[in-house]
Amino acid sequence: MILGLCAGCIVLVSALWSGIVFLMSYLSGWQRLALKYKTPLQTKGLYTGISGRIGMVSYNGILRVAFSENGLYLHVMSLFGMGHPPLLFPWSELKNLHETDFLMSHSAKCTIDGITIALPARYFATLQSYLSAYT
Repeated sequence: MILGLCAGCIVLVSALWSGIVFLMSYLSGWQRLALKYKTPLQTKGLYTGISGRIGMVSYNGILRVAFSENGLYLHVMSLFGMGHPPLLFPWSELKNLHETDFLMSHSAKCTIDGITIALPARYFATLQSYLSAYT
């Protein structure tokens, strides 16, 4: 009886977690971006544990980011993977790159297909460098 109850709780919590994470992917615009920019999983050259914002959703410490001649790569930690396939944005798709300061938050922001992506400001120079070289 108790074992069955525990199993039921695990199933309920897993379903709830999956639903919340999938909702995050929808609200952020990740799902919409995935229609055009979905890419295979990348394991090399990643900066992990990055905080950022996609659309209206904050991804605090769960982003994986990489920069290459092919573009800006974004993914999330495995626990948050539901509805979040890896994305690769060609440099030509990044628009309106700029730095912003809001309260204590400094960000490098750009727009891709109408969705704002914000990463820590320490990546602004890297983004700017790749944009200059590959667009």
